[in-house]
Amino acid sequence: MSKKFFIQTWGCQMNDHDGEKLTGLMLRDGYEEVKSSKEADIVLLNTCSIREKAVHKVFSELGRLKKEKLQRPLTIGITGCLAQQEQAHLFTRAPQIDFVLGTMALDKLPEVLTQAQINGEKSINVGDYPDNHLFPTEIAKRKPTAKALVTIIEGCNHACTYCIVPRTRGIERSRPFQSILDEVKRLVDEGYREIELLGQNVNSFQGGCNFTELLRKVSAVEGLEWLRFTTSHPMNFTKELAFEIVSNPKIAPFLHLPVQSGSNAVLKRMLREYTIEEYLERLAYLGSGRSQLCLSTDFIVGFPGESEQDFQKTLDLLDEVRFETSFSFIYSLRPGTSAVRLKDDLPAEVKQERLLRLQSRQAHWTLLDNQKMIGKIVNARIENPILNDQGFWIARTGSSKTVHLQGKAGRGPEMGQLITAQISGASPHFLAAELI
Repeated sequence: MSKKFFIQTWGCQMNDHDGEKLTGLMLRDGYEEVKSSKEADIVLLNTCSIREKAVHKVFSELGRLKKEKLQRPLTIGITGCLAQQEQAHLFTRAPQIDFVLGTMALDKLPEVLTQAQINGEKSINVGDYPDNHLFPTEIAKRKPTAKALVTIIEGCNHACTYCIVPRTRGIERSRPFQSILDEVKRLVDEGYREIELLGQNVNSFQGGCNFTELLRKVSAVEGLEWLRFTTSHPMNFTKELAFEIVSNPKIAPFLHLPVQSGSNAVLKRMLREYTIEEYLERLAYLGSGRSQLCLSTDFIVGFPGESEQDFQKTLDLLDEVRFETSFSFIYSLRPGTSAVRLKDDLPAEVKQERLLRLQSRQAHWTLLDNQKMIGKIVNARIENPILNDQGFWIARTGSSKTVHLQGKAGRGPEMGQLITAQISGASPHFLAAELI
């Protein structure tokens, strides 16, 4: 009887896709996937370490698994960014761990698992494999989702003082564009109509062509309806790319361009390499097409040395740009980053209060933007065709807005289906709509 495995993933879309690769490797080698750790003989925690909260979640789960391991045979493995960051120290912090697998060694999973299971030894592989971005993508076991994730570049060459990614993912390594095109064609043949291109710094892609050229090549794949990408760095955001985004009908009208702070002084301490004036100049590349886009960003609140005046500049930037949505977080010191040398003396309650102010202001602008859509007819892709307790299907517009779609008797949409709906209501978090 085959052994059973369960993979739990935290973090970004890149981690999600890494989880699909790990699942594919396990299935290829004859293991059986189950839906919970309680059913599994092997549990693999696919981790994130970009913020302290994500790390706490992992160790909380490890504590629960430690108790479970006392009751029955259980093999526990750690992969992802926390594995790459902490490496062998994880065995000391959590002795219940049997193996550790780094972000650049995913295809070494069978080896470390065999060593842990058959030889009964602690095993680890956190080696630097610069060709890991060439992982054979046909092995990945795709989740039954509305869109398919496609990694095009690994790593980051920027050196933001708060960010652990260059340490956990390495320098930038781009896949050859033809291998990306082959993967997208295969996914479309399998029924996916929406693709999201992934990279820690996706728009610095150089795999035989630049990122703008890649977007053109991918969008030409017959049968593809929507093309998305994440995450972009402002320093690699060009006029050519901006024009492609607003003029290519295959590219979903959504742009995520992290700014992190509205204060030049804070940006300088972050080593973000641009000023607010330069960031706004890059947004201006979008021209009149900006009005057709949903613009999203990231904010870090409470970075070391952030004054009230610095924070007010972030609020002013939000009011000026009127981002349709944003992701905001309290600064989290990460071991191994250069920001550890900065004095972080801002009280936790001040950071929390600033975060709440920022999120409240963002909710104001998001609600106004959503209310403008009431009465409009939109296309949206079904992300959950099962009616929830309120009688809604869940869909997502091209501008990445969540839609609660009123279900109708006798009409059951399929996962990934592109439907037409009329918006009937709005909140800061979702749109209400009815099928047409």
